[in-house]
Amino acid sequence: MASPTLRAVVITESLAAGALPAAFSGMEDRRYPHLLDEHTPIEIIELTVPAERAAALALELAAALKSRLYYAHLLDEERMLVAFPHTVVDIPRGDTDAIAHARSIGALFDIPDEQMRFAEMWDTDHPDAPSQPEAGTL
Repeated sequence: MASPTLRAVVITESLAAGALPAAFSGMEDRRYPHLLDEHTPIEIIELTVPAERAAALALELAAALKSRLYYAHLLDEERMLVAFPHTVVDIPRGDTDAIAHARSIGALFDIPDEQMRFAEMWDTDHPDAPSQPEAGTL
């Protein structure tokens, strides 16, 4: 049986040193371009993180982020860990108080509210992205 994992989503441009912390070595799954706020080109890094290391790795991300405008997150079906600069917020799925708390923390780092749609992130990777038709459909 496979060990439980979380999926981590990190914006390359959010990293103060321009690279993931060494603790993430070997966990990267893919990188791809994305338009943040429909205007700003960024690169997304997706990683698979062992559940037993998720909290420690979220703290590593929190220490590696630029001091404003960005966060990273790790999630599974039931929980999301949001890494803000030097801060990690735990959001159980469906916990509206925890989501509101995370959004208030993000505001301290000048993160636009529309980029913190945490409730939707379990079902949509980038809920702030413009609607795009599915590949192969018209």
